[in-house]
Amino acid sequence: MIVKHWSSLPEQPVLHVGNCQLWLAWLDEEDPASFQNILSKDELLRAGRLRNYRTADRFRVARGILRTLLGRYLAFGPEQLVFSYGPNGKPELAGGIKRGLSFNVSHSGGMAVYAIANGFEVGVDVEEIHPINNLEATASFFLSPDELDEFQGLPVDRKLERFFTLWTSREAILKAFGFGFSNPFWDKLVMPHNSSSQSGWQNQLFENKRIFMLNPAEGFKGALACL
Repeated sequence: MIVKHWSSLPEQPVLHVGNCQLWLAWLDEEDPASFQNILSKDELLRAGRLRNYRTADRFRVARGILRTLLGRYLAFGPEQLVFSYGPNGKPELAGGIKRGLSFNVSHSGGMAVYAIANGFEVGVDVEEIHPINNLEATASFFLSPDELDEFQGLPVDRKLERFFTLWTSREAILKAFGFGFSNPFWDKLVMPHNSSSQSGWQNQLFENKRIFMLNPAEGFKGALACL
């Protein structure tokens, strides 16, 4: 699954039913002021409540790019889009202009990844790989017994990357369903041992669903879940 820079999106993108497209943005490389006029009052208020200036700027840019991308797909002005939110905060288009599109966004370390799909729900997660204190203990808390057995058998220099592969996969599938992080299904989400770059998701809960491993840039791991 290829992730393209958002600036390469054409003015009139084509997204056929059953397809999903991924877009990447480096939030710190964009000018927050350039998106000021297309954000809603609620978005501007949310940004204003953030105490960290960089976090606030990243939020403005991330939402501005999301509006720009969706506006292109829907042939709407980005400022015209209205969002609603599920019980766990998953955003979706409101106001009768969804037209079969679903979307999801994730950002970490200044990178944002956007998934836009036609005809099915999606969840995307991206994480900057960073050291984790007590990695073994963290893994034992979040991984299933089978995953933990595999994880513990890996060489030390492969464990951190594998942990983030498993983590982002869980996050993506939960986001696709609109579940929260604390959902009881978390511990039932089990990745196959031999997951490849385009691996199928197979378990008792999500048989025939699809999950794709993402490597959007050096030092990042991600996953896309399609329901």
